[in-house]
Amino acid sequence: MRQKIMVIDDIQINLDMLEGILEDTYDVILAGSGPEALLKLAEGANPDLILLDLSMPGMDGFEVLERIMQNKEYAGIPVIFVTGEHESHHEEKGLRLGAVDYIKKPYVPNIILVKIKNHIELKILRDNLSAAVATRTKQLEESTQELYATHRAVILGMSLLSESRDKVTGSHLLRIEFLTSILAKKISEKHPEILSDEMVELISMYSPLHDVGKVGVSDSILNKQGKLTEEEFEQMKFHAKEGGNLLRQIAGFLPSERSPLHCAIEIAQYHHERFDGTGYPNNISGESIPLAARIVTVADIYDALRSPRPYKPPFTHEQAIDIILNGDGRTDPSHFDPIVLEAFKETHEALRDAYDNNPDPHIEK
Repeated sequence: MRQKIMVIDDIQINLDMLEGILEDTYDVILAGSGPEALLKLAEGANPDLILLDLSMPGMDGFEVLERIMQNKEYAGIPVIFVTGEHESHHEEKGLRLGAVDYIKKPYVPNIILVKIKNHIELKILRDNLSAAVATRTKQLEESTQELYATHRAVILGMSLLSESRDKVTGSHLLRIEFLTSILAKKISEKHPEILSDEMVELISMYSPLHDVGKVGVSDSILNKQGKLTEEEFEQMKFHAKEGGNLLRQIAGFLPSERSPLHCAIEIAQYHHERFDGTGYPNNISGESIPLAARIVTVADIYDALRSPRPYKPPFTHEQAIDIILNGDGRTDPSHFDPIVLEAFKETHEALRDAYDNNPDPHIEK
């Protein structure tokens, strides 16, 4: 298929001369003014190259060139402008505005044909490269999405395996992920200086691993119907440190010392710490507790309050809200980061929906 050349000039004899030079090799589109050329482009002329005279009355070639370059549909079309023998300032301005080359008058057919041929070949190469880059980018995006989905599936599978003896379901793990995401997004929205969008994604994705250390806790403790003895509770508390250590061992197989797993480690080890320093396993307080763990703490407590346990019935959303915000003797607002509590208050309706829309299989709504 022959390439198309648009010629823009207000002098008919110049249009005739250029058409005569080009017509044996190319399909030629003629335009006698800037407005006419822009109209033909808007109507879909789609030339492979434009020859543009700069010295035209009304809308001169510079304005035409600027409008072409400002329109993303035309900006990729190479423009060669035509200038007089002694108009060097026009040459500089035309090139600065985005033209790829220039032709001087009087016309030399062989030079015109060679320049057009070279720039069309460059355009074809550029277009092919752009298409190849777009295809490869799409392939990489698809691979990244597949890798992310696989990574997330492994996280959920590992979390479910570690908690299955505790009769934890996949719905619980998805709820923790959704609840965490809601809280983290609100914090990022209000306090972007402390939580980036990237970290929101990491914290949400790794939140189901919060109790991965339960692999080291005995069935008798995990499934006990009544209250744990002091000794049993000490063994239960061990799961936080055990979870952090397990994930550190996994991180040791990765090439980067600062892998994204540091977020999972922080969540697993510190999600039972309390803002007032009365938590475990390290009894740290305030901002010494990683933000990821502070967020998951509130998500986990809300889910635990709403869910039935061997030792308690489920609470309603309103009861869970009241306990977290006002305390009940066992849970107290001083246990939580005020920033996370602020996000909790502002998103509680979304949290309720996230819980209600992901019930455990044995719960009939």
